[in-house]
Amino acid sequence: MGKAAGAVVAVFMVGSGAMTLLSTVLGAYAEAAALGLIGLGLFATSSALAGKLPAPTGVAKEA
Repeated sequence: MGKAAGAVVAVFMVGSGAMTLLSTVLGAYAEAAALGLIGLGLFATSSALAGKLPAPTGVAKEA
């Protein structure tokens, strides 16, 4: 549970930093963009902590 709490705090810190930086570029759309980044971060964190990361794609190695 400690990992999840730390990950949530980190994601929200990154999101608030992104909102600060994006506000100069996107103006009124900065909040929506930052919330989207937070949502993606929380989804990725949840997937990583649950051990359900997608299988790597690319060229398979020959045996």
